[in-house]
Amino acid sequence: IQNLLHPHFAVKAMQSTDIFSVGGSLSVNAHGMDHQAGSVAGSIRSMRVILADGSVATCSPTENTDLFRHVVGGYGLFGVVLEATLDIVDNAVYRTSREIIKSDDFPKFFAEVLEPNKDIGLFYGHLSTAPGNFLEDMIVYRYDKVAEQPPADQPEIGEPGSVGLKRVIINLAKWGSLFQELKWFTEKTLEPKFESCTVARSSAMAEGEACLVTRNNPMHDSVPYLFNDQMEETDILHEYFIPRAAYVEFITEAREILRNQTLPVLNASVRIVHREDVALSYAPEPAYSLVLYINQPTDAGGNARMRALTRALIDVTIKHGGRFFLPYQLHYTAKELLASYPELPAFLAAKRQYDPTELFSSTFYRAIKALSGVA
Repeated sequence: IQNLLHPHFAVKAMQSTDIFSVGGSLSVNAHGMDHQAGSVAGSIRSMRVILADGSVATCSPTENTDLFRHVVGGYGLFGVVLEATLDIVDNAVYRTSREIIKSDDFPKFFAEVLEPNKDIGLFYGHLSTAPGNFLEDMIVYRYDKVAEQPPADQPEIGEPGSVGLKRVIINLAKWGSLFQELKWFTEKTLEPKFESCTVARSSAMAEGEACLVTRNNPMHDSVPYLFNDQMEETDILHEYFIPRAAYVEFITEAREILRNQTLPVLNASVRIVHREDVALSYAPEPAYSLVLYINQPTDAGGNARMRALTRALIDVTIKHGGRFFLPYQLHYTAKELLASYPELPAFLAAKRQYDPTELFSSTFYRAIKALSGVA
């Protein structure tokens, strides 16, 4: 979609990497860097969906709303998305900047800086994984709008830069405290020097040494640097959604859990999500999202350590009224699943109504169904 829209338009809401299908993004209700737009649910005008009986239905926030609420964030269990009409926005030009704040100050920063300033079009917060300030300091990446449209000669979207450097940084982070400190130093000092500025300053504005990009550039992130081809290890994503008022207490407890275990935390970031009115919502109220990228051995011992860590993080998330993202790994217990998603039985009942023969199925579906105790 980005290649079709560029250079004049951009996607309104999407995940932070662009390798996913449209239907897949709708089915998990993906969210990303646009803290104002929130998840993709808010950008959907309508969808055409083929149902289990072979019929095709149109649904939207105002038409066939029950079907809409189950298809969006329904993990592909209610039908196949044939067509979607989505909101798009101008491919605005942004001035990039970074600043370091304390993680505990993030709610105040969001309320006083990010939320009221509508010209900040994109944002994400990157937490330190270095032992000396583990999850205590945060690099805030912000993108301030300086023009509605890029210059007429704006080139095609290029491949993201610094892929090799990023992969080296991630690999080094697996080798202990010294390398984690080096990673944090690199993120603070070296990465800004390699930043890809895709809009010529002379074409957009006269502002010193500003680095300018179009909206499509940071939303065209690189996945190759995340690829781990080692057979004896793998890197696992986690995501936890915390009510905004509980963020500081949650991050304090999560920090201690992660410090007192042995699996390397390769990356940690914070995103913004809004209240999501879908049937199986990861955010029934406005929340902050903690995203973790954790390395583990692929043997039985590594799996056991990851299972224990996941359950500890889920428990502290539930303690503070939050939810975990369901599909990443099936390490949660039945008690944790139903405590985090009490509406799951109703969701599964709707599944039986729309798809009584379970035509649309998956390992994930069979697992949550078994854990929920639904026959």
